[in-house]
Amino acid sequence: MALPLEGLKILDLARLGPGPHASQILGDFGADIIKIEPPSRGGKELTMPDVLRRNTRSMRLNLKKPEGREVFEKLVRQVDVVVEGFRPGVAAKLGMDYEALSNIKEDIICVSLSGLGQSGPYAQVAAHDLNYQSLAGVPHMTGDIDGAPKIPGNAIADDAGGISAALAIMIAVHHKNRTGEGQYVDFAMVDTLLNMMLLQLNEVQETGVSPRRGETTLSGKYAFYNVYECADGGYVSLGTFEPWFWEELCGLIGVPEFASHQYPETGEEREAQKARLREIFLTKPRDEWVDLLMLQDTCVTPVLSLDEVMANEHHRARGAILAGSDIGQDFIDQVGMIYQFSKTPGTIRRRAPETGADTGDILTEIGYTEAEIGSLLETITTP
Repeated sequence: MALPLEGLKILDLARLGPGPHASQILGDFGADIIKIEPPSRGGKELTMPDVLRRNTRSMRLNLKKPEGREVFEKLVRQVDVVVEGFRPGVAAKLGMDYEALSNIKEDIICVSLSGLGQSGPYAQVAAHDLNYQSLAGVPHMTGDIDGAPKIPGNAIADDAGGISAALAIMIAVHHKNRTGEGQYVDFAMVDTLLNMMLLQLNEVQETGVSPRRGETTLSGKYAFYNVYECADGGYVSLGTFEPWFWEELCGLIGVPEFASHQYPETGEEREAQKARLREIFLTKPRDEWVDLLMLQDTCVTPVLSLDEVMANEHHRARGAILAGSDIGQDFIDQVGMIYQFSKTPGTIRRRAPETGADTGDILTEIGYTEAEIGSLLETITTP
């Protein structure tokens, strides 16, 4: 069965941030991802974990040497998309910005990945994931009402940014397929986070009120949308928005009087309701609560640890978590496809390559002879 993105060629120069995740997603569905790696320095390699490098190919290339530059330009002529993650302005200095690339291939798509974008007063600010989250208000809305902002437990800007970057690439590819035009994509991780915060930010504009963490439904204001500790130290989460689900929950945990007071009017009443639920959930271990409530239309689930996530029966049944033995020899268990397509499902076809492992094959594909490759490899793969 043909994969949906077969024939799409992407040259990936973005070694960190959302770039590797975007490449992994597109590679899972058949895109030919060629990762450009710099020469090794003392055996040290700056690469992402293998799970983000599956279904890709690796080429070692010194872009500072004329021979390396020549190879790079030949590659550009044969790919659809070039993705780079340099600090804003660096690609232009290297002669690898959209203007330079479009002179090599007129219909090229060039995607610049950065935290804060190529323009604006913060474009040159050094920052990482937590900084981008902070500029979008994410930590401000995370944590207890009387406490400091909390650090979310994963690299949201990188992870969501990778998904968003894959979408951006495919929008540009779709436009090219319709019109024959390439284009430049200025992708900022913070822009993705702003879109994730769209509803909260829109509410500020509509109401004129800028809330703090703990003062909104989604940040724990009410008992029905909260996390509760259980007798064994585990936790359950409640997402019981609908009044009929809330009524069902209240009956099952022994507080039917709360059913008609889902939104207590005073802060004192709200805190008393949450305190009562905290007392109740401390009376049983987590899994007993899950057995009692999860399948009863109460919007209750366990808060899983990461090892529990990997072993979870639902994720395994859907193929969202794959057993290494089901993928192939020497694979470990890992997260599977991000999307489940009926006609064109993605696959894990190859393990992460050793750095530079595909250099010779790629040189052959772009027209170098065996003799030329023999004399060129040492030059283009070393400092």
